[in-house]
Amino acid sequence: MNIADRIIATEAELVSLKDSLVEATKALEAAPEEETLLVQVEELSSKVEKQSATVNALKKAEAALAARARPVEGAPGIISQRRDAKGDGSLLWQMATVKAIAYATRKSEAEVLEERYKADDRVSAALDYVQKAAVNPAMTTTAGWAAELVQTDVQGFLNSLRATSVAAELASRSQILSFGGFNSITVPVRNQLGATLSEPAWVGEAGAIPLTQFSFGSATMNRYKLAAITTMSREIVERSTPSIEALIRDGLSEAYAQVLDAALLSSAAAVTGVRPAGLLVGVTAATGTAGGGEAAVLADLKAAITAMTNARLGARPVLLLPTANRLSVSMMTNPLGARAFADEIAAGRLLGMEVISSQHVPANTAILIDASTFATAFDTPIFDVSDVATVVEANANTTAPTMANSGAAGVVGVGGQVAVNGGIAVTGTTGTGSTGYTARSLWQTYSVGLRMVAPTSWALLRGNAAVYAINNITW
Repeated sequence: MNIADRIIATEAELVSLKDSLVEATKALEAAPEEETLLVQVEELSSKVEKQSATVNALKKAEAALAARARPVEGAPGIISQRRDAKGDGSLLWQMATVKAIAYATRKSEAEVLEERYKADDRVSAALDYVQKAAVNPAMTTTAGWAAELVQTDVQGFLNSLRATSVAAELASRSQILSFGGFNSITVPVRNQLGATLSEPAWVGEAGAIPLTQFSFGSATMNRYKLAAITTMSREIVERSTPSIEALIRDGLSEAYAQVLDAALLSSAAAVTGVRPAGLLVGVTAATGTAGGGEAAVLADLKAAITAMTNARLGARPVLLLPTANRLSVSMMTNPLGARAFADEIAAGRLLGMEVISSQHVPANTAILIDASTFATAFDTPIFDVSDVATVVEANANTTAPTMANSGAAGVVGVGGQVAVNGGIAVTGTTGTGSTGYTARSLWQTYSVGLRMVAPTSWALLRGNAAVYAINNITW
């Protein structure tokens, strides 16, 4: 019986006791000389008082547990993340830090928690499933406890990337979902309306109301993963406290944001089992208006909005700009010498549209996207630590030896992605694909490896008409 059921049962018993007390009091008033009735009233009064105290205590406990869990809206499976989450992702990085330090120092996670995060109940609650797997109130799969706590901080994790990542910032303005552990989710979509509508219709008296039949479809989002392994000497983990958390957080989050944005803003098609399609797949970019200045900004954005409106889209237009071009727009002056867009840019808008700027947006490129048709899906990043693994020291660039091969030895594929069953095996192979690589034993070199696997995906629910790109802008 959970605490909510206990409250219901206790309140029902309290009501029954109060009813009995009322009846006994009435009987005593009718026969005040009866000693047995007086004793019965006193006993019932005592029981009512105790039962009331029990109900109050249970309600306080329920409120305290709810505050600790910080539940999010939604249900298992497809979960809509709260856009107003105030987390900064610290919980996930603290959990990773606890795992790394506990592993390296041969201490229990409970000891590390006590030393470093004693005051933060969220960290201990989220990790408690490792320490007390048999205790229901701490399982990450138990509703109302760490499941909601960790899920909430997925949004916090995204918030921590918003300063550097276009994808994280755009996700905050779009429909954010969670895979809930599944390999794919299907999102219902209302298809675009036709150019000429015949219903709903204006109906005269006694006229028959026509049937309005909307067209619905769906978009399937597959579960992909962004993953990385970083290694460090055991001395760094042991002696860098407390800065080790910042090292892990900054290093992995910066790398994650850069690779995430490169894939999102690309024109690369989806690769089955590896990555989703870039936003610019099938998008024919327009050329920016020559001459620069306020006139070029107005002409380019008018063309973009017109194209999106003609496609019956644009409910929530968001403009993606390189950081340098955003600065240039903020400094533009009109014929009177006043800054034309300074106030709007300072408020994060341009001509009424929300603006996201980043160094990850290609130079002199503007991308307009209808955020209402864009959906992202993230699951909680998973961290693992080892000091006995053997790792191949090769990244995923386009220079051999590289993990970014095409699945065949010696054939370099696309940088930043590893083919299904691709990459360099620890056992090694012959040929140019693996020549020169090093396999490092973490145990032999007294090192520690931290692996991060972040399930990540996105989709345009109404196709690429929701994206308009402009190259060579002169803003």
